[in-house]
Amino acid sequence: MVISMGKSSPHSTVELRKINRNRVFHYLYHAAEPLTKQELAYRLSMSLPTLTQNLTELIGMGLVDNSETAGSNGGRKPRILSVVPRARWALGVEISSQHIRLAALDLQVHELGFRVINLPFHTGEEYSVRLSQTIECFIDELGLDRSRLLGVGISIPGIVDNGQRYVTAAPTLGVRKLDVHCIAEHIPYPVCLVNDANAGGFAECWERTGSVQHMAYLSVSRGVGGAILTSGTAYLGTNGRSGEFGHMCIHPGGAPCSCGRRGCLEAYCSTARLSDDIGVTLEGFFQALSRGDAAYSALWARYLDDLAVGIANIYAALDCEIVLGGKLSRFMDENFDALDQRLRRLDPFYQEKPYLSICRYYDHSNCIGAALYFVAQFIQQI
Repeated sequence: MVISMGKSSPHSTVELRKINRNRVFHYLYHAAEPLTKQELAYRLSMSLPTLTQNLTELIGMGLVDNSETAGSNGGRKPRILSVVPRARWALGVEISSQHIRLAALDLQVHELGFRVINLPFHTGEEYSVRLSQTIECFIDELGLDRSRLLGVGISIPGIVDNGQRYVTAAPTLGVRKLDVHCIAEHIPYPVCLVNDANAGGFAECWERTGSVQHMAYLSVSRGVGGAILTSGTAYLGTNGRSGEFGHMCIHPGGAPCSCGRRGCLEAYCSTARLSDDIGVTLEGFFQALSRGDAAYSALWARYLDDLAVGIANIYAALDCEIVLGGKLSRFMDENFDALDQRLRRLDPFYQEKPYLSICRYYDHSNCIGAALYFVAQFIQQI
């Protein structure tokens, strides 16, 4: 579609130029392969002069490259247009009770680096200082250009208010109300705090754009949470508490949960049940399980029974694809069949059409999703 420049247009000339520039960049960004100018003009139904003007701006911004040439059957070789992935980058940080995870992403969500750092969480200023220092060291290690950094997205296992002022509840961190400045005040870059499951869900939804319209993301780690996404946007609910799947009750009056209630999915499906609670690491548990350890196999069977109930409940409420993420996901590729079989027995809808899949990014999802908030914002505003 060609955007009209006539008097009837409700947009100013500047706005129309930005709209056209955004169209050009978006098409190149999502293109399966590099394109020539003539190919791009044809696909966008845009005149060559208008396209050339927009490409000149994007090349000048360092966002598009035209230095390579395509093959030719004769005459001058046409130049190939492609997005410059490292023109900008973003940093994602995942905060947990004992560690932080860091991931750097370029514009096309290529992972430039990933680290796991031992940094136990606490609410004093020392934590904010050490977090900032760790971020700076990470950037130095990767040799990344700070002038191209879009921002630092921080995922946290708690509820962040819409004004980005408080973490209103984070039970696994022992926090009931925490000023965001206690975390971010020493970070000298734009910062955005997001719920960890919303971040993980955003990352997984980003990868499925075009194939999945609605999605629920179930994050199973030490805490169990989730996110509800529709058309790539998280549904947050009235109080920012949507997707708290870990606190649905699956055993009334059952085991105590960190939220203060009993019988929650998190009380039965936290990864602590497979690790800390029995004095092993999560890796150690699955190694013993693969060797056929009888006690671990029995525990795993009970664990999957509870997890299947939670997943079926989510589907019953939302009727959409469900993606399983979090720390558990890294071990689920080889253990998926046992969960799949339980869902087939439990839910006739699953028999008709399986709706569960394992996340792509495993335990990197929260970092990647947090960084993606800045990438998505930048792409939208070009």
